Amino acid sequence: MSTGYALGGRILTVDLSTGSVTYEPTQPYSDRLLGGLGINVLKILEMTPVTAGPFDEHNPIAFGAGTLVGTLAPTACRVVINSKNFFSNGFGSASAGGFFTAALKYAGFDNLVVTGKAARPVYLLIQDDRVSIEDAGFLWGRSTWDAEKRIREKLNDPHLEILSIGPAGENQVGAANIVVSRSRSASRCGLGAVMGSKNLKAIAVSGSGGIRVADPEGFVEACREMSRRIVKADTTVSLRKYGTPTSFARWNEQSALPTLNFQKTQMDLDKAAGLGKDILKDEFIRRAFGCFACPLHCSQFLEIRQGPYAGMPGEKIECQNLWDFGTKLGFDNLAAVIKASALCFELGLDINNASGAISWAIECFQRGILTEADTDGLVLKWGDSDTVLTLLKKMAFQTGFGALLAKGSREAARIIGRNAEEYAIHVRGQELAEELRAFKGWALGITVAERGGAHTSGAPLTERMTIDADLSCELFGIPTASQPDTYAGKAQLVVYYQQFHALLEALGVCFFSSNWMGPHMARPEDYAVLHRLATGRSLDAPALMEIGEKIHVLCKLYNLKHAGGRREDDFPPERLMNEPSTGTEPGKKLDREDWSRMLDEYYNLHGWDLKTGHPTRERLVELGLDDVVL
Repeated sequence: MSTGYALGGRILTVDLSTGSVTYEPTQPYSDRLLGGLGINVLKILEMTPVTAGPFDEHNPIAFGAGTLVGTLAPTACRVVINSKNFFSNGFGSASAGGFFTAALKYAGFDNLVVTGKAARPVYLLIQDDRVSIEDAGFLWGRSTWDAEKRIREKLNDPHLEILSIGPAGENQVGAANIVVSRSRSASRCGLGAVMGSKNLKAIAVSGSGGIRVADPEGFVEACREMSRRIVKADTTVSLRKYGTPTSFARWNEQSALPTLNFQKTQMDLDKAAGLGKDILKDEFIRRAFGCFACPLHCSQFLEIRQGPYAGMPGEKIECQNLWDFGTKLGFDNLAAVIKASALCFELGLDINNASGAISWAIECFQRGILTEADTDGLVLKWGDSDTVLTLLKKMAFQTGFGALLAKGSREAARIIGRNAEEYAIHVRGQELAEELRAFKGWALGITVAERGGAHTSGAPLTERMTIDADLSCELFGIPTASQPDTYAGKAQLVVYYQQFHALLEALGVCFFSSNWMGPHMARPEDYAVLHRLATGRSLDAPALMEIGEKIHVLCKLYNLKHAGGRREDDFPPERLMNEPSTGTEPGKKLDREDWSRMLDEYYNLHGWDLKTGHPTRERLVELGLDDVVL
């Protein structure tokens, strides 16, 4: 049993339909599943009717602060958000860094669940024990940045932390995200649209409390030691200097980037040079900064100093911004990428899903499936940043052709027909952001992710690293962690990271501090030490990883309850199995028979049925999850 250490202490539930506010103790849930994602998924499993769609007022949306959030644990800053997935009707998940969750815990809350629908636009205000539903009429229709500014001005509270939606969420666009602390995007699954369907513009929190830990002196020293180790790592040095765009050129050289809607796997090297990390650092980065309790400082304040977008400020682009607007849509200059990324933040658009729908449309236009009669007179072509900016606005406000794009490429293709489905590259209805053909473990982790096509739910980065066989065996129990072309051992690697990622989202820790980013970063054993010193509970690394497994299985159960599931759903898009890679490493693709054998191994490791991919009753009993009501 837990001791109450490292907890805010309560779970807050707000019903926007009735205005009721209720509280319950966190400890019964944290004893079982820690916090963050663990508590969120159990709550939405308990509360979500099978008949409720993503926009039904009875569909809850949950916000979770992990066990270590609010302490000095390095990078313990994440908020995880869960609800029904716009694209699949199944499990939806998004997370972001920043400062919001620390404020939530200091206000005394570990998790927040919102249900119902307000009669008018509102925002939720939490100031310690004072919880109120406030009128948001003055915020509706405004950008996320403007909304945050206006809330701060109205309340004059310097400790306020805010998450909000933009016009895309208000208009229930599939690609709508939730923006946290101005520059952190909780993306994927359309959860911003779920907030919008509830007429909930924002949540603002400030807290003046604190978090107790079981062994203060030991915990502080362990945090210092982990921070020292993280800061010295080559991974951190590179992230602090460039952010995640540091990896862009290498991925492109490996023919491993989604290019022109996955028609190719490599951007022309001369054009890609215009998106290089040194140009980013020399011409656009003003200074680096970090999230709460973060020694990494992988974020940057940006500014466009010249050209048509001169004067445009921006914050923190990731390598994915370069995939989504660079290779996928054909942009070959950083200013355009930064401009499009900043516009997405303001409008409340997830860049992965927004760019995926647009890249589908451009390929359809390229092939004559769409014409100017369909696109409001717009000529769609690769690399045309001005047209893409126009489409982003149309999508966010659901005007004209943008209303079709707002549904996502799978549904848009179904509506127009004309063989457009062939060019909708998605997993479980959600746009695929990542190229898969060159890296077999990466491909498996993304394809089987319960929220659909996302690399932060088990996909390994090790295949892009140099890890010798001995270290690979020590860390993962296989010698092949850094061998991209082999299927051997990759199922075991994916299961390891599914468990580890779920554990980190229950602890509230950023993946960037973990060995997901490099073999010498923090391991499960390191987090077991922090968890013990913070909570007083003696759970070793295998015990914590088993909790990660339980959480992952709960996400799977949510999918089975609300969206069903078949073995066929765990195969990658046909294009990636039929069309080989291009560029300097051509000819790679995913083989169906090899994939099927890898999938068998993956199911076996989880204890799932090979024909259906469903957890067996025996496995649920073994994990202590047989009481979960489906």
